[in-house]
Amino acid sequence: MALFRPLSALFATLLLAGAGVGAAEEPPLTVETIVAKAQAALTADVASLAKVKTLRMEFTAIDPKGKAMNTTTLTLAEGGYRLQSTADRDRGFEAAVCAGRLDGWTTSRADALARRSVRPVPFEEFKRLKDMGRDDLAFFSLPAPGVGKATYQGLAEVDGRKTHAVEYAYASGFRLTRHFDAKTFELVASDQLTPKGERQRQKVEAFVKVDGISFPAKETVFVADQKSGEVTYDRIAINPSLPIGTFDFPSF
Repeated sequence: MALFRPLSALFATLLLAGAGVGAAEEPPLTVETIVAKAQAALTADVASLAKVKTLRMEFTAIDPKGKAMNTTTLTLAEGGYRLQSTADRDRGFEAAVCAGRLDGWTTSRADALARRSVRPVPFEEFKRLKDMGRDDLAFFSLPAPGVGKATYQGLAEVDGRKTHAVEYAYASGFRLTRHFDAKTFELVASDQLTPKGERQRQKVEAFVKVDGISFPAKETVFVADQKSGEVTYDRIAINPSLPIGTFDFPSF
């Protein structure tokens, strides 16, 4: 066995060893780290996210041919309150589904001449709507213990763009997977399953700043990897005053 080592080889070995000293390894990403970075990508003042107690968003659904189909207003309030109202002015169609304090309800009207129907939603659906409301207003925050859990699913890819996938699974059965850009941690897309078990993906195409917070301004929607339309967010109001009884069971 040769005991002699050339000085050059010894020097190279010392350089390699020295390079490793003090060079800390990148810690593995955790779901908490990813969420913190994703929230920092939303706003320069992360503390402001917790100050959002109510939110109203108006968005328009556009079919694959570029025609506006209907307009929806989503109203949210802290505690899982959620009211989604959709109207098609051309046909006079109206529909709404709501999660209030103790119950959920839905109303619909086929056209301007039809009577508006109202009925309660099953309790399981009410719980799911409550979790949807909590998630909508959480700005990616981890669900509270007992309410749900967020799990890092590892690296993924959306149309060639590297992402970190995080699944949010709630006790009610509501599930959503968000894809955050691997470098910027901006939201790239969100995935859910349709009632038929097909993947519905909402891919963010543009953002808009409202009171310093970034929101999607336009999304492309795919069902089973086929484009089904687009959504444009026309009005977003942070902490709007809500009329008393907004989430109450309606009486006509």
